[in-house]
Amino acid sequence: MLSTVVIPVHQELSVLRIFLDSLVDTLEPETQLVVVNDGSGGGVQILLEERLTPLKDKGITTEIIQHVHPLGCAASINEALALALGDYVYLVDSDLILKPGWQSRMRATLESDEKAGMTGGVLLYPQTGGVQHCGVTFTESVGRHLLLNSRPSALPQEPYPVQLVVFALFAMKRQVLEDTGLLDEDFFNGYEDFDFQMRARSLGYGVLVDPQVVAYHWERSSGIHRASNRKSNLGRFWKRWGNSLVPDLWERLFARIESTAGAQAFDEGTVGVDLAESRSDAVEFWKRIDEHANGPKKVHNGSHQVATGSTVMLAQVLPAELVREESRLLILTDNFVQLLDNWLWWEERFAVRSDDLVVDLYGNCMTASEIHASCWPGRKIR
Repeated sequence: MLSTVVIPVHQELSVLRIFLDSLVDTLEPETQLVVVNDGSGGGVQILLEERLTPLKDKGITTEIIQHVHPLGCAASINEALALALGDYVYLVDSDLILKPGWQSRMRATLESDEKAGMTGGVLLYPQTGGVQHCGVTFTESVGRHLLLNSRPSALPQEPYPVQLVVFALFAMKRQVLEDTGLLDEDFFNGYEDFDFQMRARSLGYGVLVDPQVVAYHWERSSGIHRASNRKSNLGRFWKRWGNSLVPDLWERLFARIESTAGAQAFDEGTVGVDLAESRSDAVEFWKRIDEHANGPKKVHNGSHQVATGSTVMLAQVLPAELVREESRLLILTDNFVQLLDNWLWWEERFAVRSDDLVVDLYGNCMTASEIHASCWPGRKIR
């Protein structure tokens, strides 16, 4: 058997139907499909059997396991992995919209590098087309989704190494599973995927993201007690693996800055604008960029007026004179989408200069003109 595809399901019917349409259309022959209905109910079970049983005519064997009550993601995946026969094992979430070729492309990525035991795909938001996941990047104390909300064109063209990916669209060589073992079920509905990969990495296996493998992801976090267990799962993960993680965000971000603005991105007159709520990472950013590129001599700190996840209205939080500042601005924010609703401020700013840079703590870097273009047509529905 060439491939085993494992799918844990704790999902609402409307999302599951869309997923199954894409799965049935894209699954390749010589596949063992193991689906675990983790307490989603009889309606989901009927839909799974109705849509997946006919796959046997395409050379796909299907097994559907049903739990009366949800046992959690790790337990469901482990039950399926114990049945896996494939040379390559895939883990797929039930809220994806898959594109043709994902199986063979992920297999080719694994075959291309002897040390690449694991690979993940790029996940996009179906609402915006922006990047939801293309690997996880770390600072000294926080992990974030690399290039969150960026355009897919910002990604490298070839497979690239990362420390971790999510299990939503994941593949590994069978040897990785045999050497690493099953998932740790003490991570209840969270971080069991990261823990597994760290265990595999400790054995010498690497993780690659292939930008040619793309799926849309509704990101419907499913499973019981997910929110209430998040802190304990995260604490357990950092206690176990914190010393093994590499703070790679800064190198990635500086490379993005140079590719966007050139090696001489800043001059002595550059003015920094700090709008990041994540204070320890913001302080580290200004320290490192000063060491790396002789950064801004002056930084305006407006962080006390912003909140992560909320729109930052530049006209309200910045001094009026900054819109008329003749030097280039380097604006730091938690994520660049917080600055999208500022059409008028950018219009007034462009009367002075239009080459300001916006950087964020997910590794994004873009010019002010890109931000301004994204302001239109807005997102309000009447």
